[in-house]
Amino acid sequence: MRNLESAFPASLTVTEQIIDISGFTQRQKVFYLGLFWETVSLYSAANKPRASIGLAGPTGAGKSVIAVLLKELAKSASLPFAFEVVTIDAYHFPNRFLLSHFADGVPLKQAKGRFDTYDVTALARDLKAFAAGESVAFPAYSRKLHDPVQNSILASSPATLLMVEGLWLLSDQGDWGQVRPLLDFCYFIDSDKDRTRQAVIKRHVAGGRSFEDAARHYEEVDGRNSDLTLKTRHKADKIIPPYYLL
Repeated sequence: MRNLESAFPASLTVTEQIIDISGFTQRQKVFYLGLFWETVSLYSAANKPRASIGLAGPTGAGKSVIAVLLKELAKSASLPFAFEVVTIDAYHFPNRFLLSHFADGVPLKQAKGRFDTYDVTALARDLKAFAAGESVAFPAYSRKLHDPVQNSILASSPATLLMVEGLWLLSDQGDWGQVRPLLDFCYFIDSDKDRTRQAVIKRHVAGGRSFEDAARHYEEVDGRNSDLTLKTRHKADKIIPPYYLL
């Protein structure tokens, strides 16, 4: 087992945004290095060439940062298999669809991030194709375009660990109930939404929203989504703490 502490990055590129993690404490680094090796062991325990591991949790819990961090550590670990990361945000319906389809009399665009603003059928289809050993070109999400970008992440190696991160992985809302059975294992970050509210609003502002619009979107969408997501934590295989409690 290689010691990766010296390979721990100072920053990460997450959906086209630079995230500074240089302030992580030694305790945080040790925890996430341990989580990385635990995830590697889960792949081995699955005893098959392709395995999918979920990372769920409420908005602002750090799901995408942790997933990208684990992938970066994998680059330095000389693993005998590929390590890929996919976010469910990449399965958002395009904005043109969200603007032209309505729920409760308003465009779905106003509720973007809610369970019904994703193409869950496409996500399940791609996860099934991945598990079957097919070469799959997963989409990515662009925070510059605020839209999915198709065919961005190619999973073609016969031996691949796929980490899927997202809000609704353990949910039964809408069509989401078909996703959990497709995951070999799922973590849940048990984060306090009151502690993450400002971080989520800041992320929206960085993405181009005004502060007022970002705060409104949090209260009307993100906060409600977090409430629903926290109710699904019991479906996870393991609950892990948020970074700020380490």
